[in-house]
Amino acid sequence: MEGQSRSSTKYLLLQVWCGILTVAMVVMAALFISIKPKSTEVSTSLLNHQITSKLCCFSGSSFSYIQLKKSFDRHLWEESTPKCHSCSLVLLNDSIHCNDNGLYFIYAQVTFNKPKKSQTKSVILKRNATPGKREKTLVEGTFPNTTEGTVWVAKTVRLTEGDSVSLNITDDFQADSTSTFWGAYQLH
Repeated sequence: MEGQSRSSTKYLLLQVWCGILTVAMVVMAALFISIKPKSTEVSTSLLNHQITSKLCCFSGSSFSYIQLKKSFDRHLWEESTPKCHSCSLVLLNDSIHCNDNGLYFIYAQVTFNKPKKSQTKSVILKRNATPGKREKTLVEGTFPNTTEGTVWVAKTVRLTEGDSVSLNITDDFQADSTSTFWGAYQLH
């Protein structure tokens, strides 16, 4: 008898708890619906500046962005976004160089061609060696030689002034700017 009493008490407490949660959800929904968003006015010149700069650099902001594609002759990486002279990310010697300490999102998209070689395919983003720091693999995607199609790798990393990041790709890939590219965003 005592076991049934405990069960019914626990069941009653559970029902009360569910009722309280239901009431709380209804109140929160009512408050959410009643909140009217503030009118946001965007100046046309600011909007045009944002569109034309393609997220590169904003005046008075420390936000930096760079995206690279293979050059026409497929030998070197080149910027696929307009140059930004105040950005902390620059292309130098086929690597992205960092001129500001911060948190960065580094990414790469590679579209492999049909397999021609029997080796394993890989996409490797690495921080290059600098005085006092060894080379470090940041993210690596390794794929069987039968892989055909697009591969995406990315990582958020803390870089310091003077660090540089490079991309190594093994095997044959498509070099057009919509198929294979890589870059970095400064997050903080």
